[in-house]
This record gives sequence, C-alpha cells and structure tokens, in this order.
Amino acid sequence: MFRIRLALVIAVSFGFVLLLGTIMYWGSAQVAEQFQRSQTAFKTFDHYERLSQEAYRYFKQQMDRLISNSTDAKTELATSKKRLYEATQALREQAVKESPTTDYDPNQELEKAAELERVANLTAFLDASEYRFKEVERLRDQGKRDQALQALSKFSNEEIDSKFQPLIDAAIHAERQKAAQAKQKLENLVADSRWVAIMAAIIAAVFSLSAGILLLGRLKKPIDALMQGTNEIASGNLNYRIILESRDEFAYLASHFNKMAIELGVQQEKLRKSQAELEKRVAERTYELHRLNQALKRMDVERREFLADISHELRTPITVIRGEAEVTLRGQERDAGEYKDTLQRIAELSGQLGKYVNDLLFLARSEAANLQFEWAEFNLNELLVSSMEDFRVMAEESAIEVFFQTTETAIWVYGDKQRLRQVLFILGDNACRYSKPGGHISIYCWVDANQIFISLTDQGIGIPAQDIERIFERNFRSENARDLHDDGSGLGLPLAKSILKAHGGSIRVDSYENTGSCFTIQLPLISVAEAQNPHE
Repeated sequence: MFRIRLALVIAVSFGFVLLLGTIMYWGSAQVAEQFQRSQTAFKTFDHYERLSQEAYRYFKQQMDRLISNSTDAKTELATSKKRLYEATQALREQAVKESPTTDYDPNQELEKAAELERVANLTAFLDASEYRFKEVERLRDQGKRDQALQALSKFSNEEIDSKFQPLIDAAIHAERQKAAQAKQKLENLVADSRWVAIMAAIIAAVFSLSAGILLLGRLKKPIDALMQGTNEIASGNLNYRIILESRDEFAYLASHFNKMAIELGVQQEKLRKSQAELEKRVAERTYELHRLNQALKRMDVERREFLADISHELRTPITVIRGEAEVTLRGQERDAGEYKDTLQRIAELSGQLGKYVNDLLFLARSEAANLQFEWAEFNLNELLVSSMEDFRVMAEESAIEVFFQTTETAIWVYGDKQRLRQVLFILGDNACRYSKPGGHISIYCWVDANQIFISLTDQGIGIPAQDIERIFERNFRSENARDLHDDGSGLGLPLAKSILKAHGGSIRVDSYENTGSCFTIQLPLISVAEAQNPHE
C-alpha cells in the first residue's frame, strides 16, 4: 500500500540524515580535540620562551653583580628572580594540567611524562645554578677573586651553554612538533569530513530523487483522477463518478468522494425547492416591509418637521419674554409706566405664542397657503419700534448694539401684524445669534413710491457665496452656521419668505463671508380697498 512505501522512504531518508549527523558530530569532536592540542602546544611553547628569557636575564644580572661587586642591583635581581620563579611555576602548572581530551591513549601519556621530565630537569638546573652562584659569591667574599671568576666562567660555558640551552631547545622543538602534528591531523580530519559529507549527500540525493520519481509515478494517476472529479463537481456536474482500479488509500478516497457527490445531488435538489419557496416568501415580505417603511418614513419626516417648527417658532418669543422679565427685575425701581410697557410687550408675545400653538400643524408644511392670517390696518412704525425693544433684549446678552431708524410719519398698512412681527423676529434672532460680540445691528425703514423697504444689517459671520441661493430652502444651513451653532433647524428664512409672499412682498440678501449680511424686506403699500379682499 502507499502508506507502507511512503513510511519506508521516510525511514531510509531519516537513516541517511542520522548517519550524516553522526559523522558530522564525530568529525567536529575530532577537530575540536586536535585544535585544543594545537592550542596547548602553542601555550607551552610560549611558557618555554618566557622561561628562557627570564633565565638568561637572571643569569646575566647575577654575573654582572658578581663581577662588579655592586650592591645597587639587588632590587633588580630580586625582581628578576621573582619573574623567573613565576615563569617556572606557570610552565609546571601547564605541564600538570595538560591531559588527553579523548579516551585513554598511551602515546599521549608518554608525551605528558616526557613533558613533566623536561620541566623537572629545568627546575633542577635552576635550583643548582642558584647554589653555584652562591659558591662563586663565597669565593669572591674570601678574596679569591680569580678563582671566583674562573668558576663563574666555567659555569657559564659548561652549565648554561652546554646543559641549560640544550634543555630549552629540546623542549621548544618538542612543542613545535606537537603543534605541527596536531595541525596536520586537523587538516586531515577536515578533508576526510568534507569527503564523507559529500558522499553522504550524493547518496542521499540519489536515493531521494529515485524515491521521489517512483512515488510520483504512483501518485500521478490517482491524483489526476481526483482533480478531474473535483473540477467536475465544482462545475456543477454532480453525476460524475471517479473510477480507480487500485486498492489503496486513493481508491478508498475516490469511493467516499462518489458518495459525497450523490449526497450533494440530493441536498442540492432539496435546497433548490427550499430556495424557491423562500424567495416567494421573501418577495411578499419585502413588498410589505417596503410599504410599511415608506409609511414610517413619512411619519418620521412629519414628526421631525413638526418638532423642528415647534422649536424654531417658540424659541424667539420665549427668549424675548425671558429677557424682558430679567431686564425689568435687574433694574432699579421704575415707575408704573415702564412696568406697564414691559408687561404690555410680554402680553403681546404671549398672545403670539398662543397663535403659534394653534397653527403649528399648518406650519409643519411651511406653505403660505396653509398659514392662517388675520388682516387688519395697523401702523408699521409701531410694530417696528416694539420689535426693536425685543431686539435690544436679545442683543444685550452678547453686548451687541442695535441701531434703528425709520420715517417720522406713520406707515399705515393692511396685513397680519403678528405674522410680520414673526418675520422681524426671525431676522433679528439670526442677526443676534450669528453676530460677533461687541458688534452692532442696524435697522432702517423707508418708503419709496408704493413700496416699503426694511433693511437689517449685521456684522456677523456672513454667508458663503455658493450658499446664498439656498438659504431660503427648508432645512438648509451654511457650513459656517452649523460650525457656530449646531442647534438650528433651517426653517426660519423659508418661513419668513412664505409670510412675505402672502403679503405680496419679497426678501433678498447681500452677504460677504466673515463680514456680515444685509437682509432687505420689500412690502407694497396696501390700500383699504385691497384689504377688503385679503390674500388667500
């Protein structure tokens, strides 16, 4: 079966890897051992070199002292003797700790014994030289200078040159040979390891390639059949069946694949029927939900517009009423006439609030034809004067100065006094809200032919040029207005335009951003005869 063949290939490949790893480990251990021996030989060589230098320095200082009979070199001689002792001690420690790094090897034991013997001979010679120097010093102190010099010359020629120097040379030569042998073995091990690794890699590559080709030949046919089956199933051909004549794992997989295709066909048919039924129900429910959603949207729009109208229409009169009351309460004692004027304005504003509440349902549509008007003759100047007092109350919170100028004669018109007051409130409220603190608002009224003009100019944030044509659209607000106050509804100016249109008038605006705006109202002078047929 395929699993057995695959397991055999994996086992043989693992054996090759294990063998190669073992060979590499053994080779690295041998390389490390020979490298250690080479390093040890070089260290021992350095110790012998140091001992030779210190010994000759010591011998020279002793001879100079004995020949010249000087006592000034005792300190240097003591230092030299100490350094010679340290060099000897270091060489002895190096020879003692030098030991084989692998299993027991007779040759390495012999080398160690010879090394210890050389160190012992050198130590014995140094000890004997100390005794000879003392003998020479004793002869010199006895006055036998010639005998002392003769003994010193004999020691130099026969002992140092004939015995000590050969010992040092032999030791250094032996360490050089040991280092050379370790280096040669190291090179041989590296070369052998390289060839062993190459051969093992070649054998493993040949085996892997052969096994791969053999397995690939065994796998190609069943894999192609399975891939063909998956492509057919993926393309929707659930009637396709995979046929394999072998009895291995692939035949087992093909059998289960065919069973899966049969089950998929059954499930697909059930799914198709369920999907058709579901689509029918979804279509019915979607139509019903769409109808309900449209009704909810209409109700939501009406609710939001109704609430927006309430907020906008009630805010300005309430603000003025509160301002009138606060100004009156904060002031000093006033006469009854002043209190009466204040209460009169509050009563008028309260009456206007009542009227707003009665026709809010009509205002939600913001169409002039649905607004209720009460036509009557009244003096427009009185309405303007009364409204200016309300403007000053609103402007006082932002320290804005209100300047008002009108004609000296009365301007009698026919119209709805409360509706026109509402227009003035809308313009005045906007001017106060969007003006800079400390600025001023100017209101002028004049008559030209049969037309009445009222202009209101502020020093506020102004209207961007691209928004001027849209400010009279319902719910539209300029971006700079939204940035300054986010509680507006965009209903005031469209409502004011509708009221003025019902009176046969109009409104226009001139504005520059960050400079200010000027709204101009135009109303026709209405005769008594015209007033008897009020506008619808």
